[in-house]
Amino acid sequence: MWQVSRISPVRLKTLGLAVVVFLAGGMVMMQSAFGLERPVLLLTGAVLLSGFCSILGQGDTTEPANVSASILIVLGLGLGVLFHQGLLGRLFLIGLLGYVLTTFNRGKSNSIREKLVFPHLVVAIILAISSIFIGEPLGLFAGLFLAVTFLPLAPFHLPFVAVIENAKGTLSSFWIVLWLAIGLSELNGIHSLLTSEMLSGIGLLALASAVYASMACLGQPKSNLFVASATVAHVALVWGLLDVFSSFPEWGVSFGVAVALLMGGVILAFSFVRQRYGWNILGKLPGLASPMPRFGMVMVFLVSFAMFLPLFSTFSGLRFMETTATHGGGMVMLLITFLVVWLGGGWYFSRMLHQTAFGQVRSDVPYTDLRKGEFFAVSALLIFAAYSGLIH
Repeated sequence: MWQVSRISPVRLKTLGLAVVVFLAGGMVMMQSAFGLERPVLLLTGAVLLSGFCSILGQGDTTEPANVSASILIVLGLGLGVLFHQGLLGRLFLIGLLGYVLTTFNRGKSNSIREKLVFPHLVVAIILAISSIFIGEPLGLFAGLFLAVTFLPLAPFHLPFVAVIENAKGTLSSFWIVLWLAIGLSELNGIHSLLTSEMLSGIGLLALASAVYASMACLGQPKSNLFVASATVAHVALVWGLLDVFSSFPEWGVSFGVAVALLMGGVILAFSFVRQRYGWNILGKLPGLASPMPRFGMVMVFLVSFAMFLPLFSTFSGLRFMETTATHGGGMVMLLITFLVVWLGGGWYFSRMLHQTAFGQVRSDVPYTDLRKGEFFAVSALLIFAAYSGLIH
């Protein structure tokens, strides 16, 4: 519609913000009238907030206008997935996966990773529609495959990484929040059906995923791929804690939303710098905290929160933990996963902070600090991530 009607970028941005505000008002009215379930309310609220902040941070040129239009399309499909159950929800999910397939540039790279994304998404589409008509065992398998795809664990993380890598501008931030929100919704629907044997296998996979993603962060120079790998590492804690904290809707959804909003905030701040300088390599522009104090302040707060984020999942889970015995092997695996995510995050996030916020300022770069709207967008994601992780 934007390409046909030739709406100006400024008007499209204003229209996008108005649409998100209208949808948020509709969600409040639905909550008052029908009383939405707590996980649905939290997930849709996070998606709407991320969509608003991503559109707000867009510039006024043609390319960001295309990004705003993409955000609105993905927002509509994502809300359809989160709000609807059964066949209608699956149709929205198929539409979302189909949209990813049509926008994903498969010819950009000849790597094995890129070639595996397409069949992975095709299998996800097939399982999304077949899960409505098949019985319980196969339906659980289909739901679990979709859950580990959207709440990514290695080796099922490739579509998530590819989407974040290829997303333009602030769309990468919105994709992180929406992708994880759908994964949390899928896991919320099947967590009570997972057996102890399945949970043990998932815990082992989560540990391997945490180790792999943490190692990938240490050697990743590109900002989008760095944040994507850090997200996979932190998401491993959600899966790893399932065997210990059985009340997933009470602790898991809020912790997952905190991870999504925090990582969305980090990549959103990076996207603002990339809009200015075309920069996506960590360390290429050091010392940003001095000429860009707003960027430096939000980045310090984001990294500080990220380094302590694993602790919040433990505290929130303990509030709802049942007084039942926990197998020693499962607890040891959980503690190792926790230490990998916590210590690994403390290392690679502090390293990233020193590569960007601190260091020698380049004399050949005309630095421009974050605008008020950009600063507000990142701050809003950080504040609501703290609310979801600590209070909700």
